[in-house]
Amino acid sequence: MMNKHELSRRQFLRTASMASMAGLSVSPFLIELNSVAAMAQQSSPTDYRALVCIFLQGGNDGHGTVIATDPDSFSAFTTARSGAPGLAYSQSDLLPIVLKTPQTGRTFALNPYLTGVQNLFNAGRAAVIANTGTLIEPVSKTQVVAGSAPLPASLYSHFDQTAAWQAISATGGSAVHTGWGGAMADLIASSNASPAFTCISTAGVALFLSGITSYQLNVTPAGPVPIAGLAQPLFGQQAGSNALASILSADETNLFAKEYGVMINRSIAAQASLSSSMLPAGAGGVPNPPQYLDPITNVLTNNGLAASLQTVARVIGGRSGLGVSRQIFYVELDGFDMHENQAPQHARLLTQLGQALEYFDGLMIAAGLGNQVTTFTTSDFGRTLTANSNGTDHGWGSHHFVVGGAVNGQDMYGQYPVIGSNQANDTGAGRLIPTTGVEQYAGTLARWFGLSDGQVKEVFPNFINFGSNAYMGFMS
Repeated sequence: MMNKHELSRRQFLRTASMASMAGLSVSPFLIELNSVAAMAQQSSPTDYRALVCIFLQGGNDGHGTVIATDPDSFSAFTTARSGAPGLAYSQSDLLPIVLKTPQTGRTFALNPYLTGVQNLFNAGRAAVIANTGTLIEPVSKTQVVAGSAPLPASLYSHFDQTAAWQAISATGGSAVHTGWGGAMADLIASSNASPAFTCISTAGVALFLSGITSYQLNVTPAGPVPIAGLAQPLFGQQAGSNALASILSADETNLFAKEYGVMINRSIAAQASLSSSMLPAGAGGVPNPPQYLDPITNVLTNNGLAASLQTVARVIGGRSGLGVSRQIFYVELDGFDMHENQAPQHARLLTQLGQALEYFDGLMIAAGLGNQVTTFTTSDFGRTLTANSNGTDHGWGSHHFVVGGAVNGQDMYGQYPVIGSNQANDTGAGRLIPTTGVEQYAGTLARWFGLSDGQVKEVFPNFINFGSNAYMGFMS
């Protein structure tokens, strides 16, 4: 049992970390904790590997992303969506995919606007992870209806299910404060000469990258997010910034103030290092992404997701100068909560997603890292099969993509559900009970990233609930 002194110390460390603005700088005694972790590491990786998480914020419609096209499935899909304009696609408009491992009696296709994903899939560089979602342990419809099995907190809630997807366990929902990206970094960051650059976000502070001894650095296309008042003259006066810098660098006797100063100074140093190491955008650096043809306006438009992935590529390009062999990135594409006007809005978002994934994978191949960087999608939840007006409602399980040369691609992993109302995985309105837990999906990625079986179970407390071998086999 943790004593009162130890509890207070841990609370101080967490409070101090939250005050660090950029969220990456740590004190000397936290550095010492990383040194202890380094001693416990069996071997340090000499190759480079990165995981890039793309969070589809708002709940992506998996039913309309990967579609079963065998006659029974497609008929049920069309019937369920016939009341919503544009959501019952013509089969001739869909993008067919052929699985290396056929599923008897089933055929599949992608949404008409996922050309980029189809190209990656056909090239063997992408796979579909079917019906994945937040679970504590495998559950049946009977158990869900009877309330006889533990379920994640606050199903169908954006806030809680985002937390459940990103946290180390779905058990506590938003009460959990460590993400599985951050927890992996806690175990493996010691293999980096500069652990501060292990966790990088292009979308602000994310639970996914929150660790105990690892912290996240926020980066935009303009570079690292600067500390307010230091990057630009405070109140328009350089004297103000100089005074603030003097305060931050002063030798303090108060423990919290001393810790805060250490963090700020390390943050400033890390920003300077990253700014000088990451590659430039455009000519002489990482090529700018092409524009996409907006299906709503029919106008060529900048792809914000691709721009974020370009930033990731620029940081990866500076890995030698940063002294890293393992990195975890977090990127967001917002706007998937579509209760109304879903058809055009979903088309726009999926066009961006497909183009951005193909663009980024091409960058990694060109950099000689095609097998060393794996990109994957996540989302707060799926959506209903049935439509409400011209959109869909909050669901549970959904389908996801994983991309990269290390992926055993051109295949589907997990159990694709039977389509229709009142099916085995339907809790109502086509809300899918997941047949693959987040822990299985994430654990498979974690083992490829370099974690041992024991470390995977340490990061994911519920991993053992999914069988003696819960890995999914989509990573080589």
